[in-house]
Amino acid sequence: MPKAWLGLLSWLLCLPLQAAIVINEVCYDPLGTDEGYEWIELYNNGADNEQLEGATILSGGQSWTVQYTFPAFILRPGHFLLIAGDQIPVAQLYHNFSFQNGGSETDGIRYLSPDGSWGDTVLYDSPNSFGLSDDSGLPGTSFAPDVPAGFSLARAIDGLDSDDCAADFIAESNPTPLTANRRRCDYALGKYDLFYQDGYCELDIWVKNLSLLSPNSDALFTITQNEQQQFQQSIIPLSPLDSLLVSATFSCGNEPLAITLVLADDPDSTNNSLVLQLDSEQQSGVYVSEFMANPETNNQEWVELSQNSADRATEYSITDLSGNKIEFTLPTPAGFYVVCQDTTALRLRYPDCPGSAIVKARAWTNLNNDGDSLVLQQAGSTLDSLAYSEAEIIRGVSRERYLEGETVFWRNSYSSSGATPGLPNSLPPQAAIPQAGKITLSGSPCKPEAGEKISLAYHLNSPSNRISCSVFDLKGSKLRTLADYSLSGELGVLYWDGRKQDGALVPRGLYIILWESQCSEGGRIFRKQFSAVINR
Repeated sequence: MPKAWLGLLSWLLCLPLQAAIVINEVCYDPLGTDEGYEWIELYNNGADNEQLEGATILSGGQSWTVQYTFPAFILRPGHFLLIAGDQIPVAQLYHNFSFQNGGSETDGIRYLSPDGSWGDTVLYDSPNSFGLSDDSGLPGTSFAPDVPAGFSLARAIDGLDSDDCAADFIAESNPTPLTANRRRCDYALGKYDLFYQDGYCELDIWVKNLSLLSPNSDALFTITQNEQQQFQQSIIPLSPLDSLLVSATFSCGNEPLAITLVLADDPDSTNNSLVLQLDSEQQSGVYVSEFMANPETNNQEWVELSQNSADRATEYSITDLSGNKIEFTLPTPAGFYVVCQDTTALRLRYPDCPGSAIVKARAWTNLNNDGDSLVLQQAGSTLDSLAYSEAEIIRGVSRERYLEGETVFWRNSYSSSGATPGLPNSLPPQAAIPQAGKITLSGSPCKPEAGEKISLAYHLNSPSNRISCSVFDLKGSKLRTLADYSLSGELGVLYWDGRKQDGALVPRGLYIILWESQCSEGGRIFRKQFSAVINR
């Protein structure tokens, strides 16, 4: 855990708020022209009224200079104050600021009390070449990010000031002047126990708050089947890093259960959905569910198997295109099992993977990064097989199996950790489905370092299709393959995280995304070109 976040957590749990005016949100680089559109929001986090007459706002580049002196104004406890340029109609006080836009070195903004005895400072971007001081009076060493044009810098929690700019401030893509800042709390669905028999279902599943914040509102947990709601429960705000066990009992058919967890402003929706299969006929047997062919440095390859019956033979092998084999023994209970060479290292890399799901292989052969085929066998009988190409393999990201009707497809994992070993496979984040025959791009401009992604949502005319999609720079060099003649259903979403095929971030700039799709039975090829902007 980063030291900055540890400091913020300690402040949250142990220290009282100081009675002071703090900079709560600031927009120093509006879209388009800056003049008349820059603004700063203050917040009174104390218990008393504060008279601001004579207080100042300073801007820091090479040195601190006064930009604004307050007239008589009383800011009440728990209230916001917006001072903005003359093009912002909702402001309470007006001034055309000229804040520094960052980009090469540290810049800053400071509020100084009327008597000059205390204040609040936000330093953003780095390095601090000119030694701008923070609230300690010494050159600052902790910096908020330099945000893209149109973003604001916002406190992670309204009014909470730990004097650590890196921990206190986040880049906000949807600024909230004069209203509460968004709480970006990452909720996730965790481990579960499922019992289903003769139309009766019992499910115990953990809901986890992975953040060092607690949200402002309840989350909504829902179980549906065939688009019919079977169970729903509100989840009260969870403390940082806390968990809650949700128990659901209901009558249902044997179709898949769709489980969703909805929380306002959750920054990662890839861990908020699960599909649990109840149809034992459709999901019976042992098959490959997920595999990692190109792990990050110092990590390992692995293959995940799904075993849905407890009375099957336990000796298995996976044979590659060259005839080399992975050999292993599966435990008898039904469940997901991850076959690898080093069980301890896998658990350390994926702490959410249950220890009971990790299986050490007796023999191993490397999975080729440039494409291969895998055949799962038991006693000479083929149970499952798959093939993959070099373009489909992304460093540190697994390939996951999914079903549309009775058709098996493969796609790269949408999980924030790059894979879901020992757990149900990830689902794409929710995206607006376009009209039939359309592909829509959203999320541009995108800041990958803030976890943002560019999405291509598609609604094709055929139930089964072949899709190719690649990212190019303006010189025509291919940087990333998102789909390589991949078999896909009618609806779906492709995501680009601003990285090359080897996992490295691309530079800031304009990129071209080329799309091709065709009905899997042949026919006309549909082609479209998109442009996308990456910010840093």
